[in-house]
Amino acid sequence: MAKKKIVIVLPKLTPGGTERTAVVLANYMVDKDIDVTVLVMFKRDKFYELHPNVKLVEPANFRDKYGKILSFPILLWYLRKNIKNEKPDTIFCLGYILLGMITSLGLKSKVIISGRSSPDRLRFPGNKLFNAFYNLCYSILKFRINGIIAQTNYAKEVYQKKYSCPIVVIPNFLREIKEYNHERKNQIITLGRCSYEKAQHFLLEAFSKVNAPNWELAIVGDGPLIEDLKSQANELNIAEKVEFCGFQKDVDFYLSQAKIFGFTSIIEGYPNALIEGMANGLAPVSFDCVAGPSDIIKEGENGFLIPVGNATLLAEKLQLLIDNPKVLNEIENNASKIKQTNDLKIIAELYKDFLIKQ
Repeated sequence: MAKKKIVIVLPKLTPGGTERTAVVLANYMVDKDIDVTVLVMFKRDKFYELHPNVKLVEPANFRDKYGKILSFPILLWYLRKNIKNEKPDTIFCLGYILLGMITSLGLKSKVIISGRSSPDRLRFPGNKLFNAFYNLCYSILKFRINGIIAQTNYAKEVYQKKYSCPIVVIPNFLREIKEYNHERKNQIITLGRCSYEKAQHFLLEAFSKVNAPNWELAIVGDGPLIEDLKSQANELNIAEKVEFCGFQKDVDFYLSQAKIFGFTSIIEGYPNALIEGMANGLAPVSFDCVAGPSDIIKEGENGFLIPVGNATLLAEKLQLLIDNPKVLNEIENNASKIKQTNDLKIIAELYKDFLIKQ
């Protein structure tokens, strides 16, 4: 019996949740005797390590040479050519999904897609014309989609209104968590790129309202708004209690030292940072953004959900945990159970089955 063959299509293999999903799934599936090719759209330095049996196809740097607009037809040709050459049973599109749909037209391969951001996210914020054209293309080409992997129940509800193909909810899997035996600090920590979507400014505002002289806040991540956040910390007179750790490859080293995980994203697909914090034994206090946190956190049992933008209530829940070590310990213990529910072997097997059998 011939091996099943899957081509995973995504933009690049730089640091990020989508990229990690692609690499971990590819590595898992080749161990299950599946032929896997990872087809990337742009040649960039690889952050994640692929199994030797995973075939990686990368383009020349035509985008750098010709620019976005002129290189677009070349990109479509490159994707079409390589998908045809591979003759996969399944094309799994992760990121820039529309391009995968276009370049698979007329081929016999099944197409499975999985959006990795919020289903409410606009592809071109602030440009109604581009968004209308983008949505029109999706509506014309949706017949090409044979299945959808949604990250959350909310995403599934949104997709069911647009598509008639099979849709399954599969949450993100946890990467391997490194174990450290640090003595935990009186520390609140957050993890994520310093950007508009992650909205760490709400966490700084909430922390400034907390009465906790012996506690500190750590922000792990880099990005375009980091200097703004540093300025805000100064303005709130909490700069001496806030540590900006920058980008860190070994985030578990930092997560394992803290007690509380603060999460203030205003839009998400399925937040890896949140489940990694919980797997490291941290009590989460999270904005109830679209989408993900409400699928992960059971209010008052393994964390707290806060309406997006409510820094006052966020501060109250942080204060509750700081003032009540017993409650903090109970939440921490319950939060750490996510290591079982989001175990790699369980989740990756669900992905494999849907990709092959759909």
